[in-house]
Amino acid sequence: MKEYKVSLNDLDLKYKDTTVLLRNILEKAQNSDDEVLITFEKGEYHFYKDFALRDVYYTSNTDSHRFPEKSVAVLMKNLRNLTIDGCGSLFIMHGDMIPFAILESENITLKNFSWDFPCATTFELQTIKKAAFSAEYKIAPAFEYEIKKNKLYWFEKSPITGKKYWEHVNEDEMWCAVGHDLKTNKVKRYMLAEGPLYSVRKIDEISKNHIRVHYFKPVSKQIRESMVFELCASKNRDCVGSFVCDSKNITLEKVNIHYMHGFGFLLQMAEDVTFESCNFVPREGTDRYTTSFADLIHVSGAKGKIKINNCSFCNAHDDPINIHGTYTRVKKKIDENTIMLEYVHNQQNGFVQFHKGDKVVFYARDTFAPLENEKEFTVKSVINPLEKGHSIKEMTVAFEEKLPINIDANLGAEKLYAAENITYTPEVEITNCKFSAIPTRAILCTTRKKALIENNIFDSMTMASIYLSNDCNSWYESGPIRDMTIRNNTFYIRKPSGKSIGCKAAIFIDPIVRSLKASSVAVHENILIEGNTFYMQHDNVINAKSTKNLIFRNNTIKRLDNADKKIKAFEMKNCTDVVIENNNAESAIDMSL
Repeated sequence: MKEYKVSLNDLDLKYKDTTVLLRNILEKAQNSDDEVLITFEKGEYHFYKDFALRDVYYTSNTDSHRFPEKSVAVLMKNLRNLTIDGCGSLFIMHGDMIPFAILESENITLKNFSWDFPCATTFELQTIKKAAFSAEYKIAPAFEYEIKKNKLYWFEKSPITGKKYWEHVNEDEMWCAVGHDLKTNKVKRYMLAEGPLYSVRKIDEISKNHIRVHYFKPVSKQIRESMVFELCASKNRDCVGSFVCDSKNITLEKVNIHYMHGFGFLLQMAEDVTFESCNFVPREGTDRYTTSFADLIHVSGAKGKIKINNCSFCNAHDDPINIHGTYTRVKKKIDENTIMLEYVHNQQNGFVQFHKGDKVVFYARDTFAPLENEKEFTVKSVINPLEKGHSIKEMTVAFEEKLPINIDANLGAEKLYAAENITYTPEVEITNCKFSAIPTRAILCTTRKKALIENNIFDSMTMASIYLSNDCNSWYESGPIRDMTIRNNTFYIRKPSGKSIGCKAAIFIDPIVRSLKASSVAVHENILIEGNTFYMQHDNVINAKSTKNLIFRNNTIKRLDNADKKIKAFEMKNCTDVVIENNNAESAIDMSL
């Protein structure tokens, strides 16, 4: 084993930067046939975007087509058998960049450290007082801001150059304002008109980090004491929070992730990834709350096993865990063995989706009926996006087998069939985790392999706690579930603050089927829900569509204080072979189907 030790004394005297030092060590590790261990003397280490590597990366579920170039603080590429042990250190990331990227690597372990951004790209205003046409807000000390012409600008300046890494103003580039009620720990997305920077007449700075905003209109009812509004440029997912791509046997152990800029921790076409005892939580003492302005762990195409155990998730602006594949839609038939496929959603572009030897299944987009009884087609060769004249969206795939003559059938002005790479569908274990203070869902998981969701706690999700979709008409996130167990979890289904759209059931099984009324196709199969405890204040325990062999047994359902008078446990459409047995429900819970 080769061992490299990093101490605070190794840092350059002028900037105290760790970026270049660690990069030089990683370059040496690329040429090693031995196991490599990099250990840090416990301390605080700073990584600056000024010294980060910049390159083009196409990443799923982001705006890579608009922001292809990204800065990476710690790039691990073409590495084998490497461990980075922070020994309890804190890594501080300066600038809107990707902290860690693991590309084309194998047997990589990151452990025993935390990372944070000193000035997060999500700006927070905590309401401390309100009047009829004005409100006062506290700003956490770490945020840099200024008021110009009655507009609020927030930014981060480089301590190296004095120039701004990034800058935002008022509600520009936002889809919504996220509000976090500190009294109830409930988090919800609000329309911009309900937020703190809409219809602004004037902004006064009462003192440092204390401002008063005057409005043309009466103050929104949602602006109340104890509410923290979290503002970010959510229209621009310019990069991911960290990144594993085309890599296998990756482990994060005892890593505390306090903030991620942009999207979330993306696993893209990865294999065998483990998160063990990791916490996606705000750092104590910062007076900040947001952990990411989108997802926390996002899996877009994976194989092997994705294992997430003993982790905590809170205060993200989107789903803590989302595991799916990607449907590519048929664009045109080239010959009897070859078709051109395309990415459809505007946040899917550029990355490799198919490899020689991968297995592919086709589905009809209107009903999810599988082509030729889920016949598997074997990839012979691929021309990837941006190769040989292809656009960022297009790929040409040749198969060993002849394709059906109707592979290029139409659905209106589009093609009917979409392809799923079933080789890149993982086994999943999500166990002993806690989810709280999330404005969306806690877990999204669609995979045909064995999936286990066990011994987790879900508290105050604004939407469904577990959302099982499958969609080749909007997000194009695949695929069908064939073997899932949801066991021994605890759900607290509380009413959100104010009105909220969408289903808020504990478990929402919602394949996006265009022809639901006319379709008898079972999209999902073999979902076992047993031994769970549901504390209900409203909505349903299960809302399910187009599912076969759904078993709900040995569960306990209780009412919370201030619950609706009647709670209907189940809402089901087009479900078959449903078994409800041996459950313990309070008398006010309607258990009828």
